[in-house]
Amino acid sequence: MTKYQRLNREFFSRETKQVASELLGTYLIRETETSRIVGRIIEVEAYLGSNDKACHSYNMKKTERTKVMYQIPGTLYVYIIYGLHHCLNVITEPEGLPCAVLIRKLYPVEGIDNMLKNRKITIRKNYKNLVDGPGKLCQAFNITKNKFNGKDSCSSEVKLYFAQGYPVDYEIIIKSTRIGIEYAQEDKDLLLRYSLVNDKNKSIY
Repeated sequence: MTKYQRLNREFFSRETKQVASELLGTYLIRETETSRIVGRIIEVEAYLGSNDKACHSYNMKKTERTKVMYQIPGTLYVYIIYGLHHCLNVITEPEGLPCAVLIRKLYPVEGIDNMLKNRKITIRKNYKNLVDGPGKLCQAFNITKNKFNGKDSCSSEVKLYFAQGYPVDYEIIIKSTRIGIEYAQEDKDLLLRYSLVNDKNKSIY
């Protein structure tokens, strides 16, 4: 079984855009007593805290939901959208600065049978489509708010965490606008979505 090295607090303590871009190519890992699910991170979005109108903590808003964003870097922030789908984020920057990175898309690496089971998919079509959206990847990894919101991904006791991958060339990172934030006025146009190119000569898949 492959040994993965968990990302530490220092990795997440840095500026949010840097953390977002360097999360590309790393691994998201979900461990249980009997199995492990692994996906390579290929798309994320950065949310820049109190000055970002698309961020839940814009203008230092602090509610029962957003209080997690003020915790130590590396903390998992899981919330529900449309009353149906979970979204996984990780807190960045020093404690008290409520910034985060949303994990948008993965490429499946290990535990594909478990991903299929968790997503209630029986026909094997395109494995990449298993985890190519925030809600899909949370379902495939069995990530819920009740289980993981507020948990410290840097702690060895937490079985959902990020692990080192291998370096990604800047040339295969695409920057684009974030999805589903039309309400954010001028901030909706910020290029804060980071994606890896699937290029024949520089393939990361």
